[in-house]
Amino acid sequence: MIDIVGGTYYEVCHEPQYGDLFGSGLRGAIALSDKGFVINFHSSVGSEFRDQFHYKATLYDINDYMIVQDKSVIFDYYHPLSKPIPYNLPVDNFNLPPLKAKNILYYGMIECDCLVDGEYVVYDPQNHVGFKETKSKAEHLALILNKNEAMLLSDNISDNLTIVGKHLLKTEGAEVVVIKNGANGAIVFFEDKYTVIPIFASETVWPIGSGDIFSAVFAWKWMIEKLSPHESALYASKYTADYCNSKNIPLSIRPREFDSITSTGRKKIYLAAPFFTVAERFLVKEIHDVLESFDVEVFSPYHDAGISTNKDGNRELLKKDIEHLEDCDVVLGILSGNDPGTIFEIGYAKALRKRVIILYENYKETDMFMFEGTDCEFTSDLSTAIYKSTW
Repeated sequence: MIDIVGGTYYEVCHEPQYGDLFGSGLRGAIALSDKGFVINFHSSVGSEFRDQFHYKATLYDINDYMIVQDKSVIFDYYHPLSKPIPYNLPVDNFNLPPLKAKNILYYGMIECDCLVDGEYVVYDPQNHVGFKETKSKAEHLALILNKNEAMLLSDNISDNLTIVGKHLLKTEGAEVVVIKNGANGAIVFFEDKYTVIPIFASETVWPIGSGDIFSAVFAWKWMIEKLSPHESALYASKYTADYCNSKNIPLSIRPREFDSITSTGRKKIYLAAPFFTVAERFLVKEIHDVLESFDVEVFSPYHDAGISTNKDGNRELLKKDIEHLEDCDVVLGILSGNDPGTIFEIGYAKALRKRVIILYENYKETDMFMFEGTDCEFTSDLSTAIYKSTW
């Protein structure tokens, strides 16, 4: 049996269009349903989505312990990698009933708190609140964090994640700490050792909820099947890639196999894109900012070389662009129209045998012949293009 504590939220995304009732807790509960153990789910939902929630709980045979509120919390994403805007947050956080159980998967919530007491607890502090701060108890505690959460909970003690992880083992009283570090995989801290878990390269990437899946699978493997922290995190990484590729839950008994990725250091990405209109500049800025959040080195001609109005200035800008094209690891090209500069940059990169990822929209199939013939990697999905360029 696993008791899951976590949010039930309505999620909205505009590019691409998506809307459904999930949230970390409900997604984790559905992901682990039909795995041969009982799932008890503790959460809250607004009255407008109460029937939809009960339908899902019944469909997936989840025992729900639900508090009904006036309004459900809504998370609004412009695109899957944008920072979501929450709506319908209560003026003051409320408390779910205290929970004492053997196995607890606890997702931190933005609108409420819960005091838990478990033999085994997996805690994912999505609300940036440390486990000790919740006043909860655990005989065996595993923390699942992304890099930003780890840095925040450690008070930025160091830029070195191995120091951060070991520090959190002590300060949070944890038996296991897992720090997810983007394209660099995850680091598992256990006892006096740490190991690195690779990520797996799915064909497409749907990132909304991917962290929820990682924590759910780790809890399943560590608490129920009693696998080691390393093995549990490895399964979590494989299942996360499977989910990102398909969005399908409940999870299958075995995850689909994808190639693992081993980090070779901080990647240098050249962002090739037109920037002659407001819309083009908006897109370039958005991609540039998201890439920088992945802890990669980004060169964008628009941001880092600028715009010149004379021939001498243009020559200097071109020289700088070429230097960075020759030095980069991968080119992310934005082909929304036949911009000669972007096409030249892609061609120059291929002549240098560089890896090229192409994000394309409104492009004719006949225009893609040369790009396809030179092994460029294509996608029309923004999140997939960004992830692939960081791998």
